[in-house]
Amino acid sequence: MSDDFTMDDGEPAAPQGKGSAQRNRRDERALLLAGIEFWCTDDGTPHASLPHPKGHLEHVRIASREFGNHLRVKNLQASGAGLSGNALADLVADAEAKALASGDVRTAWRRYAVHQGEIWVDLGGRDPGGERRAVRITAETWCIVPARDVPVCFLRGPNALALPEPERGAASWGDLGQFINAGTDHDLMLIWAWALCAARQKEGRGQYPILLLHGEQGSGKTEAARMLEAMIDPSQLTGRTMPRDPGDIWITAGNRHLLSFDNVSTISGHFADEIAPLATHGSYTKKKLYTNDEEWTVSAARPLCFAGIPGTLLNRNDLADRAISIELRPPKKRGDLATLLREFQALRPALLGLVYDGLAAGLSNLPETTLAHGPRMFDSCLWAEACAPGLGIEPGVIPEAWISNRSQADSAALEADDVAQAVVRFLRAQMPKKEWKGAASVMLALLKEREFDLAKAPHWPRSALALGVKLKRLAPSLRATYQIDASQGKGGAAGTRFWFLKKSGDWPPDE
Repeated sequence: MSDDFTMDDGEPAAPQGKGSAQRNRRDERALLLAGIEFWCTDDGTPHASLPHPKGHLEHVRIASREFGNHLRVKNLQASGAGLSGNALADLVADAEAKALASGDVRTAWRRYAVHQGEIWVDLGGRDPGGERRAVRITAETWCIVPARDVPVCFLRGPNALALPEPERGAASWGDLGQFINAGTDHDLMLIWAWALCAARQKEGRGQYPILLLHGEQGSGKTEAARMLEAMIDPSQLTGRTMPRDPGDIWITAGNRHLLSFDNVSTISGHFADEIAPLATHGSYTKKKLYTNDEEWTVSAARPLCFAGIPGTLLNRNDLADRAISIELRPPKKRGDLATLLREFQALRPALLGLVYDGLAAGLSNLPETTLAHGPRMFDSCLWAEACAPGLGIEPGVIPEAWISNRSQADSAALEADDVAQAVVRFLRAQMPKKEWKGAASVMLALLKEREFDLAKAPHWPRSALALGVKLKRLAPSLRATYQIDASQGKGGAAGTRFWFLKKSGDWPPDE
């Protein structure tokens, strides 16, 4: 009798060779992957929707710790053993293949989603009503939906925290002024405008205004940023400082909806160029590790909040044009921070309800809302104006405050920019003509002669090309603040390029 068989009541046993063992392993892997929904995002990233004991689905990337932990726990429950690294790698490979072959393409959202013209907000986990509940916001109202009835796929970062259950009609927009020391009511309304824009997801390309909170020490910048973060997208990463590598910000953007940074003293030109596209939907690409020709790409639009001391922190015009700059004031009466935080936490559900009231009003009013004038972030300002009635803010107030805020920020940035001030003084010296025309190299030489001490500074342009780039960046702010038009052209037989500076109107007598 062959050793490959044993007898039981005269029936041969199944062969126990190598092929049988392989089939058993395949069957075990199939059982561990049973009941899981596999799908991909439109960029081909494999995802899975895992069944949860409470009856809903947890949505995760397959190449994530959450998916691996799910398989480890499931295997432990089935066999009483853990999974080896090789076995887990095989399961992940099988799962990714299933997702790629599924033909099921979905959108993965972070905290906020858009579905059939409605806004959905992931309340997060560990709340009394169970995991994955969400707020559904329509043009008529908002309500809380059980996890099993949420139609969108929310991904949740490992550091994400839950939002409290919102309360309806228990707060007004001015109540936020108890905790954030905005200088004026208009500043407080602009903070609400930023929050209403941040508490919304975009389909396709979109834009989010950047919030800059600045002021002297003791004005509550850090706590203000943390409170706003707690209203929009709470996380254990609150109070994070700026990373040294701008690529790290894009990595965070792939895992979070709101990016907030504290204790920011300056933003370099290189850093500004890298992160400005985040406000208006951009992309960041770098080479994948251990490859020669593959790229890792993040494409996103995210709301940003910076808290720092200098009021001219956003001295790059392309970044400043996307920003709302709020100077906070020291409180008139200082109190216990722990008491302040307790009071904020008690009011946070009501403030959330007010945010959702504003979003519902925005969905209802947006088709009929128009702006005669607006800032560069026109679409964001239009949305905030549509939401304003839900907060009890009068029509027209937010756009007016936004335009004024941008004008003041432009003026402050130019006052702190040595090159801009040198150009203003240079043109004023041309009186009574109020204009100048010449090559950038000539202008650079004349500026260096007039501003000898400034010309030795590290940030001073060292070439005609650098001066031309600087003038292009300064042109919108010079036009808005000083009515100086800075334009480039070319003329002459050789097509020589020149710069043309012209002042409209009279110079103020105090300049």
